[in-house]
Amino acid sequence: MTSLASFLLIARSGYSGEAASMRTLLITFIGGLTLLAAVGVMVAATGTTGLQEALAHPVWGERPGLTTGVAVLVLLSAFTKSAQFPFHVWLPDAMAAATPVSAYLHAAAVVKAGIFLLMRFSPLFHDVPVWNATLITVGLFTCALGGFFALQKTDLKKLMAYSTVSQLGLIVAAIGVGTEYALAAAVMHTIAHALFKSGLFMMVGVVDHATGTRDVRRLPELRRAMPLAFWTTVLGCASMAGIPPMLGFVSKEKVFTALLEAPGPAWTGWAALVGGALASVLTFAYCAKIVFHGFVDGRGHDRWSEDAPLRATPPALGVFAALPILAGLLPLALVVGVLDTPVDRAVAAALPHLEPETHLALWHGVNAELVATLLIIAVGVVVIVQRRRLLPALEKETFRRDGAGVIAAVVAPVARTGMQLALLVRADNPTRHVAPVLVVLTLVLGGGSLALLLTGDLADPYPGLTRWTDAVAFVVIALGVVGTTISQSRLAATVSLSAVGIGITVQIFSLGGPDVGLTQLLVEALTILMIMLVLQKLPLRFGRSPRWGQKAAMGLALATGLAFGLGAFALTGRRERSEIADYYLTEGPEITHGYNVVNTILVEFRALDTLGELTVLGMAGAAMVAILSTVRDRYLDPPRDADRSWVADPDIPLRPLGSAAERATTGPGATPSPCSCSCGSPPP
Repeated sequence: MTSLASFLLIARSGYSGEAASMRTLLITFIGGLTLLAAVGVMVAATGTTGLQEALAHPVWGERPGLTTGVAVLVLLSAFTKSAQFPFHVWLPDAMAAATPVSAYLHAAAVVKAGIFLLMRFSPLFHDVPVWNATLITVGLFTCALGGFFALQKTDLKKLMAYSTVSQLGLIVAAIGVGTEYALAAAVMHTIAHALFKSGLFMMVGVVDHATGTRDVRRLPELRRAMPLAFWTTVLGCASMAGIPPMLGFVSKEKVFTALLEAPGPAWTGWAALVGGALASVLTFAYCAKIVFHGFVDGRGHDRWSEDAPLRATPPALGVFAALPILAGLLPLALVVGVLDTPVDRAVAAALPHLEPETHLALWHGVNAELVATLLIIAVGVVVIVQRRRLLPALEKETFRRDGAGVIAAVVAPVARTGMQLALLVRADNPTRHVAPVLVVLTLVLGGGSLALLLTGDLADPYPGLTRWTDAVAFVVIALGVVGTTISQSRLAATVSLSAVGIGITVQIFSLGGPDVGLTQLLVEALTILMIMLVLQKLPLRFGRSPRWGQKAAMGLALATGLAFGLGAFALTGRRERSEIADYYLTEGPEITHGYNVVNTILVEFRALDTLGELTVLGMAGAAMVAILSTVRDRYLDPPRDADRSWVADPDIPLRPLGSAAERATTGPGATPSPCSCSCGSPPP
């Protein structure tokens, strides 16, 4: 559902969002399929669909290979949704959507679905080596990669998108540690990120609304012209960079502490902390780029003048967009202890066997995490001082292709292969579609049935399967089939075909199935009605087909009919009732309070099959409506450029088309007759 929501909200942004929405749908649906596979394996292995029961099942400790396989499937699912490497390309690509959509989809809500998935399965996989190593490694690499790509971007919205990729990577790395403290840190940074990133996205929208551009190379100095947007962006970037006393500082400190607990040798935790700190240096750098290149430096100042003023922005737009960022300072950061309870509840939901006690505070003393933060800020200050020389030098693409180009390069050969395969069966002649299927069915069914008959390995049929009424129905059906095949008139063939359907309906009624018979009668009536509607667009008579084609069709028809007849004779009414048949007959009335076993099977036990059949009937009904909408009154229709004044004359009635001979002189392709006036020329 979230994939479909992303697709629709991106696609509705116009032409620029069409390709991006398809790429988003492709990647996120891949994750949906891997999650479906993981859930299917879990249900098969544990025998339950209850999540808590499945997570606590002993099979995971007994079969480590199965546990690892399911963990990998869940990882792939979460990585596609939360834009982790190498599936991160869809998130910046989806920036074609409107800014409020981007703020909701790609900052606060949808991308957190993968984070939620990882935390939900963390109790099961937190001690699986593949789970820990993959999450920590991929998370930190994605954090650094997203920060590096963010520094390369000049479009503020694309920069924000890559910053989201970077921050999600940091959260994923914390979840990979798997401890109680690490999950609390992941929850805390999720809250902080949702607040500052949604507000920053909206600030980008405010800048775009006022200036008509998001390119930092074209923006004027905006800090004086847009003070509210400027200071809101400063606070949001300070929180994202982890500067005290913002909420982002508290959450990032907690993530750094969690990384020190990474499982493995003693050096693993320190390596994870160093990796997170280096990635956070890039975070500080792109936050500086947002603030200074977006509001202070005015790199595009020469493009603006008093003759081109900024577009007025409603104050309410900036105020409400700033609320999430301001909440990260007051009251949440300064009184951060109010978040202890919700964070504890979240961790307890992920780890039901524990009673977590989170104590959030701005100051935890001098420790390795604080030293890492101070070093990050120090390097960030150097970046700010050297920003005019350093940051523009990074604004060039490292690779020739971006994420969209990579996806196109992967999809294009698959699409070409599909087109080549389609050419093998694409034809206007239905014989090329029907004949191979009938030949295969004839060989398989006819050959198997004939082998059973020749070997004599057949049980005796049940008595009373044939009645004299079957002979009557057989004669009617046979006459209808013969009439359909030998008729040269399309209308006569349709009537003969309807006789076949009526004969089958009569046989069903004679067997005591009135509900099935009524269904057959209804379908038969609708089918004939549709055929009659189509016939008015076709010639009255069939075209003459080649003699060799008629003989081949007759031979295939006789062989197929004989094969199906042998199959019905050999495989029907010769075995005992199956266990499932006895179950339906005995338990059906008790469960459904219905005594018609056919109805109870279709409506109760196989409701999804019936739903599919109803869907097919609905599509057939839609097709009939489309056909009916093309039917026009069969009256003379004057040319568009003709004088229509005579239509208003009540003394000139509309003349319907007459006989077939008259239609032959007036229909399409007919030889035009001379005009009735003295000119003798053909009509236009």
